[in-house]
Amino acid sequence: MADLILILMSFVNKFGYFGVFFSTTLEYACFPVSSEILLPFIGCCVYNGTMSLSKCIGVSLLGAVLGCSACFFAGRFGRRVIDKLSGKSIGIKNGIKKSESKFKKYGSFSVFIFRLFPISRTYISFPAGMSSMSYTTFIVYSVLGALVWNTVLISIGYMLGEHWEDFTIFFEDHKNLVNLIFILICLMIVFKILKNRKSA
Repeated sequence: MADLILILMSFVNKFGYFGVFFSTTLEYACFPVSSEILLPFIGCCVYNGTMSLSKCIGVSLLGAVLGCSACFFAGRFGRRVIDKLSGKSIGIKNGIKKSESKFKKYGSFSVFIFRLFPISRTYISFPAGMSSMSYTTFIVYSVLGALVWNTVLISIGYMLGEHWEDFTIFFEDHKNLVNLIFILICLMIVFKILKNRKSA
C-alpha cells in the first residue's frame, strides 16, 4: 500500500489536477490507498501554490463519483451473476440478504453516513449496488459524504503546509488514534445532521 501511495503522490506532483482525479478515483474504487495520507498531501500541493484548493476539491469529487460508481455497478452486475451461478447456494444468498438488510434498516441515508468513516466509506458502494437502491440517490449521498471527507482532509493538508510530512509520520505511528478521532468527528457531524433533519 505504501508503494502505491508514493506512486500516486508522484503522479499528483507531475500531472496536477489529472493526478488528483486519477488517484481519488482509485481510492474510491477500493484500491488499497489511504485517503488519510493522500488527501492531505493534495492539500499540501495546494499550499505550495501548484493548484487551487477549490478546484482540487471539485476534481477529487469527480474522482469519487467515478470510483464509487465503478464499485456500485460491480455490485449490481455481480448480483445478477451470483443469482445465475449460485443456484441454491445458501451461503451466497444469505450474504446478499445481510447486505440488503442494512439498507432496509438504515435506509439510503446510510450511504452518506458510511462515507464519513474509514475503511467502510469505500466498501459501502458494493452492498449499495447489490441492493435495489436508486443510482441517482446513491450518487447524491455519495457526493455529499465525499464532499465532507475530501474537504476536511484536503484542507488539513493545506493548513499543515510544509509540516505535512510530520502529519504522515504521526499518522503511521498512531493510525488507530487518528482514525478514532476522525470517527468521533464524523459521529458529531452525523448526529448534528440527523438532529437537524428531525427538527425539520
